[in-house]
Amino acid sequence: MSASGRIESGSSKLQFNPAKATKKNKLLALVIGMDRIKIQTSLLEGLSVKAIAHIEKALGIDQKTFLLISGMSKATLSRRKQAGRLTPDESSKVYRFVQLYDLVKAMMLDDDEKAKNWLKTPEPLFGGNTPLEHARTEFGAKEVEDLIGRIRHGVFS
Repeated sequence: MSASGRIESGSSKLQFNPAKATKKNKLLALVIGMDRIKIQTSLLEGLSVKAIAHIEKALGIDQKTFLLISGMSKATLSRRKQAGRLTPDESSKVYRFVQLYDLVKAMMLDDDEKAKNWLKTPEPLFGGNTPLEHARTEFGAKEVEDLIGRIRHGVFS
């Protein structure tokens, strides 16, 4: 991501600017807020564990699926619930899925169901994994962002 908030994705450029996101991008606003400084501060302090419930609901996934895509164990989640906060690294992973959801939702013209279905549909480009499964790593998330950019710009290669 460049300093301007633009995600470089191959020959296409996919814009995601939290400060300019509309109210239709409710997940980001709900989980963290829209101000860049607040986002950075929240990620460094660790998001509230309540963010997980918002993400599970928005993505239409259960806790088992969340644990799979986040790489978090059930025991770790239990400890985080007691503490009330995620670690900065865990928060960044959660933010990755929030960002992807909002990008896909925008691609689907703000249709929640289509966005959920797209994220949970196996994709041959990702070895048969769903975009959510593929986004478990930073590399995978960037590949999903790249695909979204290519779809939005009509570049199918």
